Amino acid sequence: MKLRYYKFEKNNHFVAMEYYWLILNRSYFILITDDYLIGIQGNGIISVEAGTDFLIGLGNMAVRGDLKNPYSYMKASYFENILDVDLLSEEFLTMNSFNFRINKKEIKNVYHDSKKKWGMGYYPHDGKVYIETIDGKKRELIILGNQSGDEIVKWISTRQLDFKSNKQIK
Repeated sequence: MKLRYYKFEKNNHFVAMEYYWLILNRSYFILITDDYLIGIQGNGIISVEAGTDFLIGLGNMAVRGDLKNPYSYMKASYFENILDVDLLSEEFLTMNSFNFRINKKEIKNVYHDSKKKWGMGYYPHDGKVYIETIDGKKRELIILGNQSGDEIVKWISTRQLDFKSNKQIK
């Protein structure tokens, strides 16, 4: 499955941010397929503008443009080298160690918390979507721009296999 040929529809992708090391972050373009969630790093650290002092502001890392448009948070340069890489291959994961792939059979729980994420400043977002897997891992994805966390949970849950019964959830 290659990104270049992926058929983008309203309910099969979204843009989110994930914090790491307490205050650092990275943004993802996440594909929802029948079998996987595929996270493609689409931007590096983003900060709010706070003046010119590098230690305080990091203003050169602010997103500009229509902040309600989730695609504004993505940078084309992050996608140029992976357009023709098989997203289901190990190569995809080794090209950028921040890329991820979650087998939907391993998702134990997915839910939306509409409370705003601390530290997001003026960036519009619809809270967080949490994804818990059967191995005890948990991802917190901040839903950027004008997207619905509730809808994203539905999209992820649609066609998801129940890991206990192996029956499809409708």
